[in-house]
Amino acid sequence: MSMTSNSHKLESLKEIVGPQYIKSDAETLSAYAVDGVVPWAVVFPGDPQQVSEVVQLACKEKLALVPWGSGSKMAMGNLPLRLDLVVCTKRLNRVIDIDIANLTVTVQAGVRFKDIQSNLGECFIPMSPPYRDLATLGGIIAANSSGPTRLLYGLPRDIVLGLDYVAPNGEIVSTGGKTVKNVSGYDMCKLMIGSQGSVGIVCAMTLRLLPWPERLGTCLSAFATLSDASRFVDRIFETSLLPAAVEILNGRAYELLRPEGATGVKTGGYATAVAFEGFHEPVDRMASEVSEMALESGAEKDIYLQEDQHLGFWNRYSNLVPALSKRYRDLVSLKLNYPISSYPEVIQFGTSLVSDSHIDHALLAHAGTGIAWIHLLVDPRNAKATDRVVSVSERLLDRCQGLGGNLVVERAMPELKRRLPTWGLPREDLVVMRRIKQQMDPSGLFCPGRFVGGI
Repeated sequence: MSMTSNSHKLESLKEIVGPQYIKSDAETLSAYAVDGVVPWAVVFPGDPQQVSEVVQLACKEKLALVPWGSGSKMAMGNLPLRLDLVVCTKRLNRVIDIDIANLTVTVQAGVRFKDIQSNLGECFIPMSPPYRDLATLGGIIAANSSGPTRLLYGLPRDIVLGLDYVAPNGEIVSTGGKTVKNVSGYDMCKLMIGSQGSVGIVCAMTLRLLPWPERLGTCLSAFATLSDASRFVDRIFETSLLPAAVEILNGRAYELLRPEGATGVKTGGYATAVAFEGFHEPVDRMASEVSEMALESGAEKDIYLQEDQHLGFWNRYSNLVPALSKRYRDLVSLKLNYPISSYPEVIQFGTSLVSDSHIDHALLAHAGTGIAWIHLLVDPRNAKATDRVVSVSERLLDRCQGLGGNLVVERAMPELKRRLPTWGLPREDLVVMRRIKQQMDPSGLFCPGRFVGGI
């Protein structure tokens, strides 16, 4: 694209958002590169109308664009086929409405989860997403990002009541509202959740709130073997107990997360973290029963975290990936999904495979939802590490697919993404997804190539 045509488009963008909110200097462009692909401009609209006008200009000029919140989810997805504009929602940071009486909050997409969560008083948004300190609500919704407490509270699609977004034609669309039964016709709200910015830019959302639990607690238990840990977890799910989260961690992950003063696990051992949130008596009863079951199942150690210690542990859990990415530049994060009952088989296979490949790794598994992450702590000085990562990823994908699941590469260096199936193997619904993309974004300007199947 010539400098002359770029200059004309930059002037048009300045007229929309103001000259101070359009950046084209080398330092800013480098900071907003997507998998090494550098845009020629970054624009910071201040309201949905400006987002709409930016998108209309992009349609007119055939400019490929990518939405960007805080950047916490930008490692996800295929390499972009092309990139002209990054549309950053940083200035869409207003809290529009907090309605405690109706247990809802309406905020713009650029509001950070941590900031709104700390300002809701006696209520909270029932989510525990990764990158808690950094992630914006728009990014969380666009990525359908969830954490360990999805076991009790559900996914973002269960918490989002309404959305405002800008469609690829520039139209501002409002879906849903403050009530649960508010859908007629196509549920565009659900379509936008998890769409990774491929069919629209989320500008605002209304979320369900819950009153803060009276009691918070977490049982941490250490086990010598995975079979002991899984036997304990299975016992929990055979009862009528309702924990907020049930996690299995390998020793490396536990060492990174364990509270100060808590002892670690033996080499090759595992730890479990079982969270409880609710009224005083049920939480105390569940914690007592779970602690007893852990010891009966062979737990070597068992500690109980309450209130601030509980929150501190799960905050570290949420922020583990950004902490790891600072220490390991070439961090590779693999998300595995599989039938819930297959978690012991997948964890055992995965940890054995990675260990045999001599790759340090941290494993965290949502035992009750059929999801696990293996974070490969790759040493960039090891020239053979890349080949081993590719081999490990391919074999894990084969195993998950054989069980009816899949594998997603949530984070990897661009050179690795060229060799890995970033979204795993496509499913039968890819045909439907392509049709929706074609209908909503016929010019293919929103995140071209980034989503499943190269959409």
